[in-house]
Amino acid sequence: MMKNYIPILGFLLGGAVISTLADRYWLDILIFALWYAYLCTTWNIIGGIAGQFTFAHPIYVAVGGYTSTLLFNHLGLSPWIGMFAGMAFAVLLAVIVGWINYSRRLPHLTYALITLAMTFVGVIILRSSQFLGGSEGVFILRGNDPANFKFFDKHVYFWIILVAVCLVLTFVTWLSKSQMGLKLVALRDNEDAAKMLGISQLKAVLVASGISAGLGAFAGTFYAQYLFVIDPSVAGSHLAVEIILFTAIGGMGTVWGPVFGPLALVILSRYLNAEFIDFKGLGQVVYGFLIIIVLVFLKDGVVSWAGKSILRQRTKSKNARKTQ
Repeated sequence: MMKNYIPILGFLLGGAVISTLADRYWLDILIFALWYAYLCTTWNIIGGIAGQFTFAHPIYVAVGGYTSTLLFNHLGLSPWIGMFAGMAFAVLLAVIVGWINYSRRLPHLTYALITLAMTFVGVIILRSSQFLGGSEGVFILRGNDPANFKFFDKHVYFWIILVAVCLVLTFVTWLSKSQMGLKLVALRDNEDAAKMLGISQLKAVLVASGISAGLGAFAGTFYAQYLFVIDPSVAGSHLAVEIILFTAIGGMGTVWGPVFGPLALVILSRYLNAEFIDFKGLGQVVYGFLIIIVLVFLKDGVVSWAGKSILRQRTKSKNARKTQ
């Protein structure tokens, strides 16, 4: 139904208005908040909707960023084109890892641990390779060249990541109502019952993992082009933890949870650090306590809690009208 996509249009228009009001400092914060929102939304396809816990997303981000950057630096291939090569490599890697785990019917915990180990191995490889720039990473010559994904105006980057988030939201909205999405939810909620109904776990998970990884790889290209450098830090497990945490705060498996979580937490973190600048570490302490409170009292995430509250209120209103 078209009404499901109206909030996405509202989000796009709201972002357009905010971009005209934000100064350079806040525009940078908003760009990174949207970058995290994009990452969380793409991770949510495999981690939330499909319910397959993975720490590998930073690896796919690194694959996307390093591939497009190396192709540009060594072959002169525009990142607008090179990013698709990075996405393809990320899809291939995700499918291989998923196939190894699910074709052998290994436990979900094994899949999570394998993907966690991938982040450690990935960082070591990136730091030790001179071709990949070592610990400093691979730099991109600064400039204003739209054909090669380079802009001096931060508003352009803001629009690119805002549109990217809206496009992924549109896809996830469709996926959540599609036959494929229903199969993924069925496998997540009751794997044995789903298999009895003839749903192939291997096929469904590989498709979801490939899509999630491929879309996530674009975030690597965007990161590299925005900062003009791609370094091993993007492949670290800390990024995976942030993605999972932000998504959990917003609401795993929901459409808007992975957007609300990072937008709220990234902006809140920057605000608290600035507010308590004279008290080293106090901002992070307050930030941590707020996260703990949300996770304890809103265990399904803010968006899930809000949705259930609205549904209860509507049910009460309907019952009240019936009794009148």
